[in-house]
Amino acid sequence: MSPHDRFKNLSPESIYLDLHHQDELAALLYKNSWINPADKIVMIEKPGEGNMNFVARVKTNSTSIIVKQSRPWVEKYPQISAPVRRIFVEAAFYNALTHDSFYNSFCPSIIGFDAKNFLLALEDLGEGADCTFIYKRDASLEDAALFSLIDFVSRLHNTPLGNRQGFPGNTELKKLNYTHIFYYPYLEDNGFDLDTIQPGLQHIAMQYKNNGMLKERLKNLGDVYLQKGNTLIHGDYYPGSWLKTKSGIKIIDPEFSHLGSPEFDIGVMMAHLKMAQLENKLKQVWGHYKMPAGFSVPLMLSFCGVEIMRRVIGLAQLPLHLRLQEKSEILELAAQLIQNPKENLLF
Repeated sequence: MSPHDRFKNLSPESIYLDLHHQDELAALLYKNSWINPADKIVMIEKPGEGNMNFVARVKTNSTSIIVKQSRPWVEKYPQISAPVRRIFVEAAFYNALTHDSFYNSFCPSIIGFDAKNFLLALEDLGEGADCTFIYKRDASLEDAALFSLIDFVSRLHNTPLGNRQGFPGNTELKKLNYTHIFYYPYLEDNGFDLDTIQPGLQHIAMQYKNNGMLKERLKNLGDVYLQKGNTLIHGDYYPGSWLKTKSGIKIIDPEFSHLGSPEFDIGVMMAHLKMAQLENKLKQVWGHYKMPAGFSVPLMLSFCGVEIMRRVIGLAQLPLHLRLQEKSEILELAAQLIQNPKENLLF
């Protein structure tokens, strides 16, 4: 069964979109009044590499918007099923921030939401690129951009919940994420040969796949991840969700957001700076981030180790410019952070 067929079986009224059938997308945009009926669509293009959802940039003779559609699979990995209602969570995240003008400089505004077709129309933040360039050797991230990223997540973690108690639980997507973060990478035979990524990596990974104490600790951390917390978190706060534009840093793709542990966001952020070999940035994050009440440093460090481990030996690979020995060393560090989290290991 093709992804197209799977989506049609979900709801006979839903319309599957792709860049090869642009008339359907155009018709929906006009029907939903997301573009002016008098405007002419001049271009529909893919704005960048998306992981979870179908994304298109639609340009007319007077404006440009971003359209996202979730389907019951992961866009980058169609063989992996995923909860189709994740687009509702992304819309809820942006809506939760609209009351505060601070966030308007970071996040796109919502133009419209078509629940029947799992379709979200967003303000186009302009030409830009995500921050995955930092994984290249000798690349860096300007201090101004880094401080913007820290300011955003600090504000997010310290904003009183208010009516956010009704924020979607996002339980199904959290369970999927749990599998690929805390479980799948540690299966001895999960069907993913790491030697296809880098010869010798499968052998290095086996010592962690066979480590019972490590896997027990991972299960405990996964249980914490699945718990409902008191803080709205982004849920995937890594360079692919950081957009660098002419008007500054923007934050996108919050479909993994939920009420959870702020330590998870910061642990993920730290992990990616470490994998990008930007050790000098770690202390800047730590010095500038405003910890909310009850923040656990050991938990953050453990989540940092978890994110390193799953990105190096899990399915969600990154364009890391690390030699095999460097991956071996960073995996050893990650295991230490997971099992015996101490600040001096990272800083």
